[in-house]
Amino acid sequence: MTRIRANCPGCGEVDLRPPDVTLRIVRADDGLVGEGSTYRFLCPDCDELVTKPADERIAQLLTTGGVPIEEFGDIDRLLELLLPPHPEGTIDAPAFTDDDLLDMQNLLKGDDWFEQLLAT
Repeated sequence: MTRIRANCPGCGEVDLRPPDVTLRIVRADDGLVGEGSTYRFLCPDCDELVTKPADERIAQLLTTGGVPIEEFGDIDRLLELLLPPHPEGTIDAPAFTDDDLLDMQNLLKGDDWFEQLLAT
């Protein structure tokens, strides 16, 4: 059976089998492995879940070695699957702008910023 060598941040080099590794590929617009692609494994020595970025070369090596692929068309879809929804849902409000940030900074310079904030 194929043996895959990977590095755990705590244990150093470890030997894995293809089923021990998960390869998640996010396709770029040109069809190649894009930003956000990762591979991960559970370290057999310390039981730490290790996640590392996967470029085109790493993805080819892992798939050639028999690692199964989880493929995603875009990073937004991947984030929807990985991140829980915000507890308050989406807010229908104008976007926070640079001017809003400067106004907040000026407000915080004064000693009465909290009272001014409550008054609005």
